Amino acid sequence: MQNMDSTIIKAPKKSLTNTQEKFLDVLFGEAKGNPRKAGELAGYSEHSYPKVLRNLKSEIVSRAETYLATHSAKAATKMVDMMDEDGTTPHANIRLEAAKQILDRIGIAKKEKIDVNLKAVQGLFILPAKDLIKKANIVDENQETS
Repeated sequence: MQNMDSTIIKAPKKSLTNTQEKFLDVLFGEAKGNPRKAGELAGYSEHSYPKVLRNLKSEIVSRAETYLATHSAKAATKMVDMMDEDGTTPHANIRLEAAKQILDRIGIAKKEKIDVNLKAVQGLFILPAKDLIKKANIVDENQETS
């Protein structure tokens, strides 16, 4: 049987320089999302990080999605743990909201059902054939000219 992964066509990955790879690694690691600090740690000049961000936008978004997906299990378990809390945990509402936001961002959201009841009364309207309309118009024109 053929491996299912081999049937998926993957987009060619953008080749990154070592400095760009380091920037991305540091951005989601030591710099904790601070692009200026990530640029400095990766070896970029002090004011070049905005250009680096523009060039790596799609890769940053991709890694952010992966990062959130990685932490989604933690968010889900935190939400379940909050159910058993006795109210002594500081900032429990903030933590719960953060967990909900992470799950929303990766596509695990509260299901909302909308009940739409539509009663439509449909009538049937029959139009005469086009050629009959043309013949009637010709007859009318002939009668007017006579």
